[in-house]
Amino acid sequence: MNLKGRLRHRALELGFEDIGFTSSEPLDLYIKEIESRPDMYEWVMTDRFNVRRGASPHERYPWAKSILVLIRNYHRQRFPPQLIGKIGRCYQVDERKERGAEHQRIKDFFALMKQEGIRLYFDEEIPARMSAARAGLVTYGKNCFAYARRGMLGASWLESIPILIDTEIEPDDPSIELGCPSWCKNACLAACPTGALYSPKKMNPFQCIAFNTYYGSGITPADLREPMGTWVYGCDRCQEVCPRNQPWMNQDLPENQSLTGRASDFRLDTLLTMTQDHYVNKVWPLTFYISRKNIAKWQMNAARALGNLGDRGHVPLLIRVMGDHPDETVRSMCAWALGRLGGPQAKAALESRLAREGELGRKEIKSALTKIK
Repeated sequence: MNLKGRLRHRALELGFEDIGFTSSEPLDLYIKEIESRPDMYEWVMTDRFNVRRGASPHERYPWAKSILVLIRNYHRQRFPPQLIGKIGRCYQVDERKERGAEHQRIKDFFALMKQEGIRLYFDEEIPARMSAARAGLVTYGKNCFAYARRGMLGASWLESIPILIDTEIEPDDPSIELGCPSWCKNACLAACPTGALYSPKKMNPFQCIAFNTYYGSGITPADLREPMGTWVYGCDRCQEVCPRNQPWMNQDLPENQSLTGRASDFRLDTLLTMTQDHYVNKVWPLTFYISRKNIAKWQMNAARALGNLGDRGHVPLLIRVMGDHPDETVRSMCAWALGRLGGPQAKAALESRLAREGELGRKEIKSALTKIK
């Protein structure tokens, strides 16, 4: 068995869904796409993190001859219903900080490559989905996600892991194409609550629910709050409605007992009132795109989600947090949520708080009172 065959055999033996190879030449189609919409991608083209730089790996790593791409299936188990609609599935099983079994699988594969005398490097800037498509592992969906070509019943619940290697391996035939069935009437675009998917294979990140839950700065834009529903970290909406994902989702998968055991740590009322200790030790290790110093971002998201949940039983909690939270974005979002829930108790609390708030808070309270009236 040649090197390519040995690597493939070992990857599948370790539990990866698939493996493919492509050259380290620039990912020209990706570069063309991001350069055609610079206003949407400037936030990922900085000195610190730059996907344009990552799309030309050979320029930065002249020793790299090939890109090896692993496919990881992150939906092998059933996700807790308490977390569905609140936290995106891929984030619920992201082990990069907690270093569980999935992390060990990657370490074991890296060790194998080193035993083969291969120099390797993983760079997060390298466009993962485009690398996987050029390695023949996935096709694209209209929702911009990658879908498995082999295995996983063709679903998109996967992570692509591109790895630079110093060994020249025959590239696999690329599959940079749209794999959606012709009869699908743009289900993902129609289901995107914020209109982030504005055309097949076109997404505006600044409208995306996921982007706004962890990357957006300041208070969430008013026009996005209601469409964002109860999502507090990520979003799966376009994947949930996709017909290509239904065969996988309709399976009777085993329960993820570890996640079920910690689901209560992510209750919306718990997130809104959590201490820094709870955040750093129970929330952040699993959902670390939000800084450990930015607990207020989580609490603002939770306040907005509670408003969208529609349960007036949460009005007293929102009133209390609006009255004593040190961060104005959290207080202001509590005001918005109270306006959304309505009722005489919410109205009285908002009127009482109005004179004690700053500019942002007063603006949100006035808007909330208008909705209640």
